[in-house]
Amino acid sequence: MQTVEKSEAAVHAAVGHPLSAWLFFRRNLSRTAPVALVIVLSVVLIGTVVTIIRSIDLTVLTVYGYNRYFLVAVPRNGNQLAPEAEFAIRSEPLAKEVYRISVCFTNIRTIFGKFPFVLFGLTDEEMPKMLNLTRMRLVEGRLPREGEPECALSVGIARNRNLKIGDVVLAPEIEDSFAPVPVKLVGLLDGENWFAVISKEFVQKNYFPPLEEVVVAAPTPAQQPELDRRLDKALDKRQVRLFTYGQLVRELRSSLSNLYLIMNIVIAIVVLVIAIMMGMLSNIFFMQRLPEFALLAAMGYTRTMLLWRVVRETLLLVTVGWTVGVLLSMGILWGLYWWVFEPRGMLLQPMDWMAYRYTIPVPIAVLLFAAMSVGPRLLTMDPVLVIERKVG
Repeated sequence: MQTVEKSEAAVHAAVGHPLSAWLFFRRNLSRTAPVALVIVLSVVLIGTVVTIIRSIDLTVLTVYGYNRYFLVAVPRNGNQLAPEAEFAIRSEPLAKEVYRISVCFTNIRTIFGKFPFVLFGLTDEEMPKMLNLTRMRLVEGRLPREGEPECALSVGIARNRNLKIGDVVLAPEIEDSFAPVPVKLVGLLDGENWFAVISKEFVQKNYFPPLEEVVVAAPTPAQQPELDRRLDKALDKRQVRLFTYGQLVRELRSSLSNLYLIMNIVIAIVVLVIAIMMGMLSNIFFMQRLPEFALLAAMGYTRTMLLWRVVRETLLLVTVGWTVGVLLSMGILWGLYWWVFEPRGMLLQPMDWMAYRYTIPVPIAVLLFAAMSVGPRLLTMDPVLVIERKVG
């Protein structure tokens, strides 16, 4: 007797529970594999597209990330700030560092085209202080000399522009460049942000009109938002335009709101189509398995137990499909990062979990539509009539 029980247990262990969802999938790969593949592809589609679109956010916030450490006050009606505006700035208790700067621009490449990037015109004394303020350091070459047509760029900018030490960054013959003479790259910077410096004297002598802006930094980055708010209230907007990190984020969100709206609509349509298709396939598979469910019902399984079996199988299917889809998305995005984005100095975050959140509605919608499609039929099924038809 014990021998028979042991042999039955061994067979049960080898074959698996006859009602196991895993067993059903292993024995019906021709049915389950295509469904799982559709879920995988839909997750890959949504995950990769959303991650690439969200790289716009990443690009802008990285390119202008230095704004977290200071604000820039730009005169509206002249080459310099009005005396009363500068006095108000220097009188602010939180204004620890104040620099007068002059700027010029270059361009970087992004997935949405060319993007302007600021070169900060500073004196020899101010350059090391600004690098320290923005958490940057010189890693190769040297800083520009006063009055010379030279600049230092972040490693990311140099990679983006395919530049090396000694190359020309700005020149009269370069499109979108307003430098009257060639400006060479003499130093590379690295750190938390992208940053670029050039001689203030050179900018003022060679760019017209010779504008002078003011950079204002708080004692710590944590205090910078409070400084931004105070100066925003204290300064006359008719005289001064302030550029702050908070303003940058608000304008970015506002500019991308329509793009994200369109993206959400497209994702909703994709999820709805996939869910309806999965519901139809689940219904077809259920009709093919109707004798199986009728037999189980005749053996004493309740409608609730059978419905839970369907839900469990669908849950396993969508979980496996979603997991494989996310992993495959990560693999594709890492490949794009290393072979497409990184060599061009463009920004992408393959492990952007916020982007993968957009794929979660796929398994949820598929599970709900499958249950809604099969549930009513299962609850109204007459097992005796099904078995009689099968036997007949």
